Amino acid sequence: MRRLLIILLPVVLPALFLLRAEQATAGADLLARMQAELTVHLEVEGELILEWAGQPPRAMDAATGVKVLEYPSALAPQMLVRVRMEFAQGVVRDQTLAVRAQQWCDGLVTREPAERGSGVQRAALDRRRFNALRERDVVLAGVDADLVYARAVPSGRLLTWRDVAKRPLVRRGETAEISAGEGPFQVVLRGICMEDGGKGDIVRFRNPVSKKEFNARVVAESRAEVRF
Repeated sequence: MRRLLIILLPVVLPALFLLRAEQATAGADLLARMQAELTVHLEVEGELILEWAGQPPRAMDAATGVKVLEYPSALAPQMLVRVRMEFAQGVVRDQTLAVRAQQWCDGLVTREPAERGSGVQRAALDRRRFNALRERDVVLAGVDADLVYARAVPSGRLLTWRDVAKRPLVRRGETAEISAGEGPFQVVLRGICMEDGGKGDIVRFRNPVSKKEFNARVVAESRAEVRF
């Protein structure tokens, strides 16, 4: 028996290593497909990286195609993804796979200390990659907003939305110009701001005549619009 094992080992071991290598390649291919589909479906910012939460399915090394059947409702550090694997001769197999996820984005880092109320100068900031699924409140480097510091921050800090806020373009109690309509049909009226708001924010306004409240999107200093 021992002699037989000695004879078979040189044949069996290379075959086992080859099988594991094929499964690893198939697993990487499947993860790449899932990453691509989830990135589009969930409109992921930055780079999505998936890895198996456990052992990858053994059957996938023979799969000729993979389709995601059920997407997670939102990104999370661990997710379940239901896929359909297609094989030769029209055979299909549905399976739920557990994956771990990382979402790598660029954030903003202060070079020098900043005071509360001062404007955020992009040229004075550096960039740092971070995992947005672990640090969820970080300000993305590509944010399109005029920001001010909401509190004093030290140098070397990865900025979060607790550190900064949008510079208010409309302020509570002040009057703003509201344009309402679509295309060439526009009506301009005055509204009283019920809360502060920065560019792009949806803010409540009150009609000074009818006293009715309505929502409008802030577009510029003391200006907002309502789209139908």
